[in-house]
Amino acid sequence: MTYVMVAPNGARKTKLDHAAIPVTDAEVIEAAIQCQAAGADAIHIHIRDAAQQHLLDHQRYQSIVSALQQKAPDLGLQVTSEAAGIYQATAQMKVLDALEVPWVSVSIREILRVEDRSHMVSFLHRLLARCRVQFILYDAVDFESLHELQCDQVLPERLEVLYVLGRYATNQVSSTKDLDPFLRFRDSLPSAQRPLSEMVCAFGHTQIECLVKAAAQGLDVRVGFENGWWLHDGRIAADNAELVVDLCNQLRRS
Repeated sequence: MTYVMVAPNGARKTKLDHAAIPVTDAEVIEAAIQCQAAGADAIHIHIRDAAQQHLLDHQRYQSIVSALQQKAPDLGLQVTSEAAGIYQATAQMKVLDALEVPWVSVSIREILRVEDRSHMVSFLHRLLARCRVQFILYDAVDFESLHELQCDQVLPERLEVLYVLGRYATNQVSSTKDLDPFLRFRDSLPSAQRPLSEMVCAFGHTQIECLVKAAAQGLDVRVGFENGWWLHDGRIAADNAELVVDLCNQLRRS
């Protein structure tokens, strides 16, 4: 079975973009519960401030994770560390160091902005020792950077990765072909250095199509309003749960 994560809001979209974007902690929790019922196995968690802007705050994260552990105990919980053009790498690391959560995501290109390499190395060792870490890759160059850290023994050989399709494409519209460079680089690696787990997310109205292709190749998938709200037939989903249902239906049919 394909593992399905939902990313219900992301860092940038607000209720001006879609009325069902969850922006308060209560709305994120409700979306998580609804999406789990719809077929999601996990949630990628973003929090917002009172102005609906992206926020990294360890106390808020701890609160929302604790609430979800009680209300949705079987749901996988992943906290983002995305900079979103707001946070420097040192601030991202400070928040993650303060957290006690089961799973986090880290953009490899963002963490490499740290000027003090020794600081980055010690941080990554601490983080990997205490929780699951999924490394976000926006292109094959990011994948190469990740591999270099593995070769330098900064990171272990087997890692969790997320391939992001279409983030920097024209109008942020992904193509099923966007997955190919990631897979070519993966297949060029020795088997012992290939990812422990691979997940894909895809931007734009082609989100479902791209995820179905990824699942057909044995990869896990991440779906949600963070990347797009279009159903496979082009209609706009009423909420994240409807998007999850649509994806799960398409996966069963493929």
